[in-house]
Amino acid sequence: MIYLVTLLGSLGQGLLIALVAIGIFINMRIMKKPDLTVEGSFAFGGILAMTMLNGGAHFMLVLFIAPMGGVLAGLVTGLITTKLKVDGIIAGLLVTMALFSINMFVMGGNIINAPLDTFIFTPIRGGLVNSGLELREAFLLSYIIIGAIILAVAIALLWLLFKTQFGLSVRATGSNEYMARSNGINTDSRKIFALMLSNGIIALAGALIVQQRGGAEVNLGIGIFVIGLAGLVIGEALMPKRANILVKLLFVALGSFIYFTVESFILLWQILPPTGTQLLTALLAMLALIIPKLKEIRFKRRQK
Repeated sequence: MIYLVTLLGSLGQGLLIALVAIGIFINMRIMKKPDLTVEGSFAFGGILAMTMLNGGAHFMLVLFIAPMGGVLAGLVTGLITTKLKVDGIIAGLLVTMALFSINMFVMGGNIINAPLDTFIFTPIRGGLVNSGLELREAFLLSYIIIGAIILAVAIALLWLLFKTQFGLSVRATGSNEYMARSNGINTDSRKIFALMLSNGIIALAGALIVQQRGGAEVNLGIGIFVIGLAGLVIGEALMPKRANILVKLLFVALGSFIYFTVESFILLWQILPPTGTQLLTALLAMLALIIPKLKEIRFKRRQK
């Protein structure tokens, strides 16, 4: 029974964090540039959500407003990068540092929470309990149901977006900026849009995660970039070589689930203590990054 509960918990967590991996995928694989605004926008989205819920706002309004915090953070990073010509990594760090103080101002302290009955998971959980499920299973299934719905909508919208002419111009900017500019594409606007889109998705993930955890604190976003990166590279290791954008997004989501499953079972079997979570995250991310390189080296040796 404990293994089933662990697996369900990993699935729910993976579905929610998959949004972070998808946001990182947009930056690192479509635009070919890492963005360190991730940790700031994740925390900003989560803290905005918890602050609004604490003030009595409806969770549907929160789902709309919280991602706008990430969109705004991405916009600022994009403007600093394209207009002030500051390196993208440094721009992301500057915005994340600024958001740390902004988050404390928004919360009015270091920690904030809200009543459980204000969370997006509550109606689903209540319905499951009324149908006869135990409370623990109802909690886990509510995370899976909400996570699956929101993730499916996000992937579908991104797939449709990147099939449009504008979406193709964004992908062209990431693939070859100089060629895109020579074809009349405003590459700066595409870069800014990609940053706004990715950080908006990541802020949405933050808004969902704080409701799963039951509260938010100022250090909420620390380490989230590495967690999302781990899901991304695990998904890419399993991804077919010739995959369209829809398949890539699905495998990125799968990678997040695999990451949390591995992490949960390692902690369950007490291979590492709970205090070693960050070390485990770093090791899994490193392993996922190394595996494709080892495969490439092995392939080259076979060719020789």
